[in-house]
Amino acid sequence: MKRTIYTQVDDFLRDDDFIRYALDACTDKESYWTSYLSAAPQIRSAYLKAYDILTHLDDCESLSPEEVDILRKRIMQTIKMTAN
Repeated sequence: MKRTIYTQVDDFLRDDDFIRYALDACTDKESYWTSYLSAAPQIRSAYLKAYDILTHLDDCESLSPEEVDILRKRIMQTIKMTAN
């Protein structure tokens, strides 16, 4: 469990594990984030907003499907580079 409790949407959007969980449909992390939310229910709104942002990139009207795909790939590549 993370030592700090995120309170802002940006906190979640800066977390590589959260991004990986949301974009990769990483079900093995589902229980982790469920318990994280249980430990601090007051952050549910920020969590849901961040999750919504990441999982609804396809619905973004200002980006083409190709641009959304490029953005997702760039996000995942950045995460992989910082993990090494």
